[in-house]
Amino acid sequence: MSWFKRKIDGITTKSKEKKEIPEGLWYKCPECKNVVTSDEHADTNWVCAKCGYHEKIGSREYFSILFDENEFTEIASNLTSGDPLSFKDTKSYKDRIKTTITKTGLKDAMRVARGKINGLDAVVACMDFAFIGGSMGSVVGAKFAAGVDDAIKNKCAFICISNQVEHV
Repeated sequence: MSWFKRKIDGITTKSKEKKEIPEGLWYKCPECKNVVTSDEHADTNWVCAKCGYHEKIGSREYFSILFDENEFTEIASNLTSGDPLSFKDTKSYKDRIKTTITKTGLKDAMRVARGKINGLDAVVACMDFAFIGGSMGSVVGAKFAAGVDDAIKNKCAFICISNQVEHV
């Protein structure tokens, strides 16, 4: 049986000569298994062009879709969570926050920004599941309030995008 035993030498590239493919170069749809480059997937706003599956996205992606030319000013971007209760489960909350900030580049579970959407001023508050599952603390509330205050001050729309839930 030839499929158990190689009849002819087909693979001639030595393992040390093989090239590594960079992580994140390709996207495979979890629904239809269609494969496209990550850039092509971003160009379709993270929706599979073949089956219409909507990928879960975070604040970076939402802001790039919503704000004209992806230009915006982040509001209350310097706020980060503290740990007034000294919370600890499998590790301390302070350590969990530091690890998450390093891993995601996000400072909290919500980002708020002002920019133009179709030429009109708007403030967008967006929950980001990548930051500890989008857990809400005092900083999320403070950023939300700062966004509302900014929208009122500038007499513009306020849009809030909440966490996405898992498909059931």
